[in-house]
Amino acid sequence: MTDRRPQPADLWAGLNPRQQTYLTVIYSADQNAEASHKGDAFTWSRTPASEWRWLPFSIKAPAALVGRTPIQSALAAKDEHDQGAGSSLAALRRRALIEVQDDIVQTVLGPVPRVRVKMTTLGRATARAGLGHTAPKSPPRGLLSEWLWENLVRLFRAGPDGMPEYSPRGTPPEERTPSHKALFFLQQMDRQGGRLVETKQMTTGAEPFKSYMGHMVTPTERRVLLTAAGRAHYEQHVRCYAELWPGVDAPVPDELPEGAHRSLDDHKISKPRGLLARPPFLLLAALAEADIANELYIRQEWSRRWTDYGRTPPAELTALPSGLTNTAVRHITRSAAAPAKLLEFRDGPLAAQKDVPPHLFPRHSSPDLQLTVLHLTDAGRTHYATHLDTYRGLYDDVETPDAPAEWKAGAVS
Repeated sequence: MTDRRPQPADLWAGLNPRQQTYLTVIYSADQNAEASHKGDAFTWSRTPASEWRWLPFSIKAPAALVGRTPIQSALAAKDEHDQGAGSSLAALRRRALIEVQDDIVQTVLGPVPRVRVKMTTLGRATARAGLGHTAPKSPPRGLLSEWLWENLVRLFRAGPDGMPEYSPRGTPPEERTPSHKALFFLQQMDRQGGRLVETKQMTTGAEPFKSYMGHMVTPTERRVLLTAAGRAHYEQHVRCYAELWPGVDAPVPDELPEGAHRSLDDHKISKPRGLLARPPFLLLAALAEADIANELYIRQEWSRRWTDYGRTPPAELTALPSGLTNTAVRHITRSAAAPAKLLEFRDGPLAAQKDVPPHLFPRHSSPDLQLTVLHLTDAGRTHYATHLDTYRGLYDDVETPDAPAEWKAGAVS
C-alpha cells in the first residue's frame, strides 16, 4: 500500500514560520511576474513561462553597490534578513516547493554570482492553501476572460449600431466604449469565424449639411460594434459564461441558434483515442494549409531572387516540398514536441522532414543556419481529411482548411 501523497495544506503546516514567510514572498513575486506577462500570447515576444518564472533571489555582492532584489526587499520588510537564507531555500527545495539555480549576472562590479528561484506547481498550491487563496479560474479554451466578456456584453447590449469609438465625458463606466486594450485583444484573437469586434465609419443620423466647398455632407463617426462572428460567439456561449462569470449581467436572447451550448459541460469534450492533442494538431492544420496552397516560403522567395539575377533556380530548390521550415514551425506552436508527434505518429508518420542543402542558402546567411522542411505524408493527408470534423469539434478556434476530395478518398499520388 503506497503512502498518501502530501496535500498542500499539510505541506504548509509542516513549514516553520520563517519558511512560510519565504514561500509567501516568493509566491507573491511569482504572481506579479505572471500578471506582467499575461499579454505575451498577443505579442511577438512570446517569452515562455519557463524563462520568466525564474526570479532573482540574491546577488552575491555588497548590497550598497548592486542593490537588493525585490524578493530580498520584501523579506527585509518582514524582518527577515539574509542570514540563514540558504537553509530556508534548501528546506523549500527539498519539499519540491521551489527550484533554485545559480548563475552569473553582469553588474557594475563585473560578472558576479546570482541565485534565482522558481515556484513549482506544488509550491503555488501550497502557498495558496496557507494563505487561503483560490487558484485563478481559467475559462475553457476558446472562451474569454471575465474582463473581455464584460466588454463583449457591453457591445451586445449596444445593438447593431454599436457604440461611439470614444465615450463622451461623464459616461458611466458600465456604459463606456471598451478600452483600446480590450478592443485590441478582441480584434487580434485568431478565431475560425473571424474577429469578434470591428470599428467602422457610420452615419450619425444627423441632418446633412453643406460644406464650405458647396456640396452636401452626411455626418459620420467611427463606431465599435460586434461582428457577425462576435454575435455568434455571444449566442453560442452566453449560458456557458453565465456559469463561468456569474457576476456579469449578460442578457440571454429569447431565441438561441440550434446547437448553442447549454452549460460549461459542453466544453468537456474528451479527445478520442488515436487523435492528436492541440499543439501537434495546430501544426498539422498549418501543414495542410501549406500543402493545399502548394506553398513553401523559401522556395518562392529564393527562386524569385535567382530569377531577379536572370538565372534559373536550381532544381533542388524548386523540388523542395510544400510545407514549413523549422524556423516557421516555432511560430505555429511553442511545443518543442509537436513535430515529433507528427513524425512518430503510432499509425504511421503524418509528416516527414527534408534537409535544405546549405549551398542553396542566400549569400550572407549565418554559417550556423540549419534549415529543414516539415511536410505532410500521404498518411498525414488521409488522417487530416478523415478526422477533420472531429478535430473541428475539439478545437473550434483553430483555422482548418477544407480537405481536398482526393485526400478523403486516400487517393493522393
